[in-house]
This record gives sequence, structure tokens and C-alpha cells, in this order.
Amino acid sequence: MIKEQIKETVNSSVGKYLDENGIDISGIDFDFEIEIPKNIKFGDYSTNAALILANKIKSKPRDVAESLIEILNSGDNTLFKKMEIAGPGFINFHLKEAVYLKGLMEIDSKGKQWGSSKIGEGQKILIEFVSANPTGYLHFGHARNAAVGDSLSRILKYSGYEVTKEFYINDAGRQMDLLGESVLVRYKQLFDIDIDIPEDGYQAEYIADIAKELKSQKDDSLLSLAEDEAQTICKDFAYEILLNEIKKDLLDAGIEFDEWYSEKKNIHTKKNGVNALEQVRGILDSKSSVFEDEGALWFKATDYGDNQDWVLIKSDGLPTYFYADIAYHSDKIQRGYNRLINIWGADHHSHVSRLKSAVTAINNDDKIIEVLLIQFVRLIKDGKEVSMSKRSGSFVTLREVLKEVGRDVTRYFLLMRSTDSHLDFDMNLAKEQSSDNPVYYIQYAHARIESVLTRADESGHSPSPENLESLELQEEMQVVKKLLQFPEIVDQSAASLAPHRIAFYLQDLASEFHVYYNRNKILTENNELTTARLYLISCIQTVLRNGLSLLGISAPRRM
Repeated sequence: MIKEQIKETVNSSVGKYLDENGIDISGIDFDFEIEIPKNIKFGDYSTNAALILANKIKSKPRDVAESLIEILNSGDNTLFKKMEIAGPGFINFHLKEAVYLKGLMEIDSKGKQWGSSKIGEGQKILIEFVSANPTGYLHFGHARNAAVGDSLSRILKYSGYEVTKEFYINDAGRQMDLLGESVLVRYKQLFDIDIDIPEDGYQAEYIADIAKELKSQKDDSLLSLAEDEAQTICKDFAYEILLNEIKKDLLDAGIEFDEWYSEKKNIHTKKNGVNALEQVRGILDSKSSVFEDEGALWFKATDYGDNQDWVLIKSDGLPTYFYADIAYHSDKIQRGYNRLINIWGADHHSHVSRLKSAVTAINNDDKIIEVLLIQFVRLIKDGKEVSMSKRSGSFVTLREVLKEVGRDVTRYFLLMRSTDSHLDFDMNLAKEQSSDNPVYYIQYAHARIESVLTRADESGHSPSPENLESLELQEEMQVVKKLLQFPEIVDQSAASLAPHRIAFYLQDLASEFHVYYNRNKILTENNELTTARLYLISCIQTVLRNGLSLLGISAPRRM
């Protein structure tokens, strides 16, 4: 990448400066930034190297900057057309056009791999997301978590990490018992038995549908069974149906998990006479991290940075959700991952510190785990917010939104804002096929380029790098610079777990292309200019396609 070339060149000039002045800074932490100025009048890139170095050697930053520029100019300068000192000692670089045009050829040669890197090579990441209770269809409240998790997985893989996507199935506990009770009530009602669903049970119509399916297979056989046995059958039957529906909805959204981790099977079921809860209890006991009080077992979270201690086993002998979560994360660590990324809703904020304290207890530190909190999404239709409450049954499912606006629009709208910002999903805008709809705008740029390339081929023209010097317009060079920023955007997205950066970038790139296309002919009477412009837009198409792929969105050739 150009940024890396600049940093290497500047670093070399710093080394020469230190040698010439007999200065030794070995053992001193020295690092500097190479950034793109917000205002293009300040150049293509800027560095604070002189400021950082001057602070280390107790010199004047502008004097150091002048010396570094002199060294850079004295060597084989293949990068910089002009260098300037700005402010207290920043160095602004204006790059030679040939540097950018050479970068275009790199985009063409790398194709689908342009923007990828190996920064994560050798590191294994487990990313856990969605993990919705299998007590109903996926409602739209889960959708943002799903889109972010899947896109991040794509970005991290593209950056060289070995990524495993995992769905934690909450198939144990009271909510599953309520599912069984609710289905059994609906089943009995089919035989005209006067009975009501529990007050905190599931009221939605899908419960009735499951009961009807159960009746078609079991007829009235459950009526003769003991209540707890009948409820267990109803629970298991509903669980299988609903989990399969969750998998189907996620697949329709372009999301496929590598692992489906059952809480019941992996945490609560004994293997060789012991379950995961008892195993982690042994670890905590060995570190004197638990204590008993008023008949309950507590974890000493305050010993590990949290502000209070937490119950693991209640006085009635039942384990808490937190206890199961500790066991789950202990198992994650034992599976050999270097990083554990959890994607949770913002309402789980208070759970982060307690989990990190537990991870510290079992792993000696909590650096292995990262929790990305996702702010809520509101579904807006005809200017009004749509309610999303699962138990009451008045919720909108993910499948309904996918059916109405499609996978691509759904995913982009869920990814186009920072995860720490609330998101309004406007159904009316999502269905528009206009420049106001950002995903349509981006995909149209890709399809538009395909149309031009097809017409060019029919008229005997093809993209060629041989005459790139014909690209003399300032806006052409701006587009080239934008294209060459893509690897950096991907790196930033991977480092900050922020897929919205790619969404922003694609919208900006599509805008620059549309403006350029509307102002200039691609197929001109000048063959050299035509082949150069065709080469430019083919590179734009490559970057659009790569970026959309990282968001899990298609790049249509026709629209």
C-alpha cells in the first residue's frame, strides 16, 4: 500500500537524520502516523514524524521537519512531487501521479484480493453473535446483530484471521420451559379443553401453528401423559421446529454459522461424570474465587475488577445464567482461540464487566475477550415505529423484512451506521430504487460500469493500462486516490470492528464515480483516452465488488 511505502521511506529518512547527527534513540519508543489530510489542499498524505522525533531528542519540530525533507529530496525520490511543512512541524506530501497510476495496475492484478491483507495471519478468532433464544422466529431486533457479526467475520477473514462464527443456543432454562408450557396449552385447546397460556408464556400465533403440527403427528396421545412429560415433548418438538426456522432465516440473510453450540448439551449435560459447570467450579475453587453465603454460591468478582460479587448457584440449587456463561467462555478458551469476540445488544452493557472479571479469574487476564455492543434498531414504516415484542406476538420478523425489501438492502441498511449509534430502518426508503437509497446507488454504479464495459467491448475497445498518463483530469486523480484508500479502510474496519467504515467508503466511491461519469464521456473519439478511462472504471468496479462482498451484498451486473 502507498501508506506503507511512505512510512517506510520516512522511517528511512529518520534513520539517516539520526546517523548524521550522531543521535542514538535505541530503547526509546518511537512511532509516527501517516494520515490522509481532511482538506486536499494540505496534500495527499501527512506525517507527524518530525513532531514525535523532536520531542524525543529535545529539538525544534520545524527544524527536524526541514532536515527530513532535505534528506527525502536528496535520495532517489520516486514518491513525492512536493513536500511542505505545516503548523508546528507536520510534513505534508503531494505524491507524483505516476505513483497513483501504478497503484491502479495493482488493483487490476490483485482483483478479488485487492484490499485483503495478512495482518491476522496465525491468529484464531471465535466470533459469537445473534444467539437468540430458540423460542420463536428471529424478530427484526436480532437483525442488526446478525448483519454486523457476519460482515465482521468476512472482514476479519479478508484480513488474514482464521475465523469461526458461532451461535450459542440458549436451549436451557426457564424460557424453554415456558415454550413447552405454551405449546401444551395450545395443544390442549385444540381438544376444546378450557385452559389459558401462562401469564408470562408465549402468545404469538406461531405457538398455535406448532401445536397444530404436533397434533397432526401425535393426535391426542399427549393428553394421557403426566403434565411434565407432555411439556417436555412439546418443548423438544417446538425447539426443533424453531431452531430450523432460525437457521433458514439466517441463511436467507446470507449468514451461515460454522458452529451451533448448545447450552443444554455442552454446559449442563455430564460427560465422564462431570459437566462444564462443575469443571469451571473446580477452576474457581482452586483460585479461592467463590464463597457461600445464605445458601447461595457466589463468585468474587470484586477480586477481579468488578464493582460487586455475583451469584453462581442460587439458594434453591439452580445455576444462574452467569454461571453457564462462565463455563461457556472457559470452554472457548480451552478450544485454543487467540481472540473471543462477543456481539451483544446494548442492553447487556452491565454484563460486560462481570464477564471480564470471570475471564480474568479463569485465564489470568481479560485481554482475550472483546465485547461489541450494538445499539438498538427501530423499524420505521410510514413514519411510525413498529413494535417488536416477542412474547406478546406483536413483532416483525426478520423474514418479513427480507421478503419485503430483499437481502441486500436489509444488510446494507443495518450496516450503514456505527454500532454505537441507534439506527432507524426506514422501510419506505429501503424499497426506493433511486439515488436516495444508498445500496441502490452503490449497486447502480457497479451495473453502470458493466454496461459501459459491454458497450466498449462491442465497439472494439477494451481497458488498457498502457495510456494511463492520458488521465489528466483532477477528478480522475481523485477517484484513483479514493480507490487506493480501500486497503486502509479494510484494515481500519478490522482493527476497530467497524463494518460501517466500508459502507461509508462505498457510498463515497459510488458518488465520485457517478459525478465523474455524468461529466465526462468514457467512450471518446480518442482511443488512448478511452482505453485509459475504461481501465479506470474497471478498477472502480473491482473495488465496489470487493467492498460489497465484505458486507455480504451482491454486485449486480444489470439493474
